[in-house]
Amino acid sequence: MLLRTATAAIALIGAAHADTLIVGNKAEDTISFINLETGEEVARRETGKSPHEIAVSPDGKLAVVVSYRTRNYTGNSLHVFDVETAEKVKVIDLGESKGPHGLKWIPGTREVIATTEVSREVIIVNVDTGNVTARISSDQDGTHMVALSPDAKTAYSANIGSGSFSVYDMETREKLRDVKAGEGTEGITVSPDGTEVWVGNNETKSVMIFDAENFEKLAEIATEDLPIRVEMNPAGTQVAVSYPRLARVVVLDAESREGVADISLGEAGGLGPVTLLWSDDGTKLWAAATGAQRVVEINAEDWSVIRTLPAGEGSDGLGYSPRDVTLTE
Repeated sequence: MLLRTATAAIALIGAAHADTLIVGNKAEDTISFINLETGEEVARRETGKSPHEIAVSPDGKLAVVVSYRTRNYTGNSLHVFDVETAEKVKVIDLGESKGPHGLKWIPGTREVIATTEVSREVIIVNVDTGNVTARISSDQDGTHMVALSPDAKTAYSANIGSGSFSVYDMETREKLRDVKAGEGTEGITVSPDGTEVWVGNNETKSVMIFDAENFEKLAEIATEDLPIRVEMNPAGTQVAVSYPRLARVVVLDAESREGVADISLGEAGGLGPVTLLWSDDGTKLWAAATGAQRVVEINAEDWSVIRTLPAGEGSDGLGYSPRDVTLTE
């Protein structure tokens, strides 16, 4: 009996530390669930068409994925999955809000915020009820990616076509202002202390840093290629930038704004890196290799490639859950 009890306790400890990487495969309309202990894809499920960005609930139980748009198709739905079973549990119809792309779970709530590129807005959706609780016009072209301040009181959307980012009050649910950036503004991240907004400008080939209080531009960093994603680590000390056409990820020091790493993913087959995701403890960085059906896992201490993880065609959006997938026959 004592042996059985000890074994059960060990099993529970193992389950508590299991974790899953979720990948949106935008070219085949699926998502992959990858066990991060074994590195194996344990499930692949159909989504709506063109699944790009993913948001995971704070407790790790639910993963929400957008149905964006592609040739001859414009999506207007969110697809909700139970992480532990890898099963779709709900489809949320967004009505007149079309082309959802950028997506974040709003901490402390049961809501997500999404950009809807075609209808030029950001929306707030209750995942439990499926209701759109707010629609806020961006009045900007290509409202694509979204970021949240650490206290979730302010949201920011990157607007590719307008070369700007917009600022939204999450309490009053209204737009506060537009801030001109470079041309093709897409990647966007907010420092963990909420004081800076970093944006990547694809056509200008630059990363710009703005003061989050007065929106004065603090610095501009020239990039070698289009900086399609810009993501700051949880400690606020480093910023990763993906160069899809060069199959590279560069890392900048957030204070000095100088380069600290230049990671070539080509030998690992990491072609077309787009979405970037830091682990919660900042020790790993995942880069979705859209052109290679895989995710590259990077050691954030020495910037070496740890391994590649299998995914589907057009692997792009990334989400992390501390839970594991348990499939039933």
